[in-house]
Amino acid sequence: MSEYGFLCLSWEQAMSIDFDLVIAASLGDNLHEIKSPILRLAHGNGYNKYSNREPGAGSREPGAGSREPGAGSREPGAFGLTEDTLKYGDRVVPSAIGLSHFEQLDRLAEGCPDALPRAFIAGDPCYDRLIASLPRRLNYRHAFGLHPGQRLITVNSTWKYDSLFGIDPMLIPRLLEQLPYDGFRIALILHPNIWASHSRLQIESWLFDARRAGLLLIPPNEGWRAAVIAADWVVSDHGSVSMYAAALGRPVLLEKSAWSAIDPRSGLGRLFDVAPTLDPLAPITPQLRLADDLRAQTHALAETWVSSAPGHALALIRNAAYRLMGTPAPTAEPVLLALPDPEIGAAIPSALWMHVEQTNGGGGPSDLDVRRTPAAVANKAPIPAHGAEGVLIVSDGELDHRLSSMADIVGIARSALPADEVTWSHSIFEHRFGVRLTVVHDSGSAKVRSREGRVASIALESITHPGDAELVFAVLAERALGDESALEDVAALRQLRLNVSPDRTIAAEFRTTLGPTG
Repeated sequence: MSEYGFLCLSWEQAMSIDFDLVIAASLGDNLHEIKSPILRLAHGNGYNKYSNREPGAGSREPGAGSREPGAGSREPGAFGLTEDTLKYGDRVVPSAIGLSHFEQLDRLAEGCPDALPRAFIAGDPCYDRLIASLPRRLNYRHAFGLHPGQRLITVNSTWKYDSLFGIDPMLIPRLLEQLPYDGFRIALILHPNIWASHSRLQIESWLFDARRAGLLLIPPNEGWRAAVIAADWVVSDHGSVSMYAAALGRPVLLEKSAWSAIDPRSGLGRLFDVAPTLDPLAPITPQLRLADDLRAQTHALAETWVSSAPGHALALIRNAAYRLMGTPAPTAEPVLLALPDPEIGAAIPSALWMHVEQTNGGGGPSDLDVRRTPAAVANKAPIPAHGAEGVLIVSDGELDHRLSSMADIVGIARSALPADEVTWSHSIFEHRFGVRLTVVHDSGSAKVRSREGRVASIALESITHPGDAELVFAVLAERALGDESALEDVAALRQLRLNVSPDRTIAAEFRTTLGPTG
C-alpha cells in the first residue's frame, strides 16, 4: 500500500479516528471495532471460495458427473456471504455489501439473511477496466516483446499450497523446454501474497533458470491484467484470474486440485465444470488445442457470470459510497482508464540450442524447420528422431561459464562490441576453445567469421519482421558450420523460409559476400 502512495496507519490509530467511510475487501479479525460505516467489496471476482473449508475435504473427481447448482446443501457457504464473515455477535458489520452478480443475492440470503438488505449490485471494477483495455492488446503484446505470429501463454497462480505454483513449481521450466522459443513466450503471474510471503529475492531465485530462459515474470503490483489481455492462452487455477481470462474470451486450461474449495454456484465454480483440466505431465500442445476447442463455451459462460453490471461498477460503487457518507454523488461519470503498458525488463535468452533441418517436401535448402530451446532449462539440444544433434549459440553477454564454454557459435550486437570486430573475434577464439564461428550483427546486416579467419558478410534485403533478423543470421551461421564448402553454400543462398512453429514462418531475402581470410 505504501508503494501506491497510501498513508498506512497502525490499527490503534485507525481505532481512534472516525472516518466518513471505510472500504474493505476482506472481513473478520477485528474489523467490527471500526466505528465508521464500512463498504464491503469482493476480494477478486465474486464470492467463489467456501468459508472455513479445508481444500481437500470431500474432494470431487473432476469430470465425475455434473452437479446441479442448487442440488444439496452440504456446503458451508462462500466466504463473504455467510454469518461467520459478515456478523459479529448479532450485528452485521458492513453497512453496505457490494455484489458482482445477482446470483450472489440467493447465496447471501441463505448464508446471512440479516445482511440481505445491505447488499447492492456493484459489478466488478477490475473486469470493467479489463474490458476498457482490450483495444490496447497490441500495445501490451509489443511491450512484452512479442513478435508477429508468436503466441503468449500466460500462467497464473493464486497463493497457498493448493495453488498452481504451490502444487507444481516446475511447470514453468517444463513449458519453456517443451515449446519452441521462437513460436511461444511464457508469462507468469504470481499472487501478491506469494511475493509478500517469500520476498522478491526468493521468487527470483526459484525462477532463476526460467528467467534466463525468457520467462516474462510479471511484477506483483501491475502488469498482470495486461498479461491476461495479451495472452493467447491462460493456464490458471482457482484464482479469480481464471474467470477474468475466460470472460475476455481467452482459452483457459485450469489446475483443479482445489475444486472442492469452490462453491459450485459461483461463476468460478460453473467455469470449473466446463473448462479443460490441466494435466501437468502431458504434452501441452494438445491441451492448448482442447482449450481452443472449448473457448466459445468457456467464454460465454464466464461472460454471463462475471458481472451483472459490466461497464458500470465505478458509478455503482461511488453512489453507494456517497450514500453511506450522506453526501450527493458527483454528477459527472467516473473516469474508466485503460491499463498502462506493462513495464518489464527484456527477457531474451542469451544461450539457445538450435536444431535446423530441411523441411520435408519443402522448397530445397532454403526451406528449413528451425527449433530453438533455451539452454538454461535444457541440458542438451532436443534431438528429433530422424535428425542430428543441434548446436549451441550464445551471446557475448552469457555469464554462465559452462554454457559459454560449450558454445559452437558466439554472437554479439554490433552496438555492444567492446573492441573492433576482428579483435573481439580473436579474443573469443582464444578463450573459448569450442567456438567455431562468431557473428557480429545489427538489424540489417551481419558478419560471420570462422576460427580459420574466413569471413562472410550478410546484408538483409527483406524480412517478415525486423526483430527476427538475429534468428536469420543465427541460422545462416549454423548452415556455415561444416567443411570448407559450407560458407560457399551459404553464399549461394538468396532467401530463407524458416518454419519455427506450426503457426509461425519467417521469410527473409538477403545477399552474402565472402571476404578474404583475416
